[in-house]
Amino acid sequence: MKVLIVDDTQTLRSLIQIYLGAKGWEFIEARDGAEGLSRARSSRPDVVISDVKMPIMDGFELCAAIRSDPALRHLPVLLLTMLGDDASRQRGRLVGASAFLTKPVTPAALKETIGKVTGARIAT
Repeated sequence: MKVLIVDDTQTLRSLIQIYLGAKGWEFIEARDGAEGLSRARSSRPDVVISDVKMPIMDGFELCAAIRSDPALRHLPVLLLTMLGDDASRQRGRLVGASAFLTKPVTPAALKETIGKVTGARIAT
């Protein structure tokens, strides 16, 4: 499994890797949505986990860009955010997010969601 983690905070990118803790997984990191889009195009991950609030290009914009790219539109995108309000969830659905998780997220919830959107069997 190749996972692209897009977040402007190194600590959160590292925490997601620890949470997933899966042997043999490849993790690709990006600091903002623009860098994330570039990395998605070059590395072809199996799933994208993105924060919503980031500089340059936020997670909503990243998800919309992925959905508009014919080579990437199939890619599952999980949006992680502190914004748990209905308007944010609706915006996530409108841009085509595969899932919308509110921080703090548990390792089990993250693994379960990745399994659902990718069809992969993931040990929890």
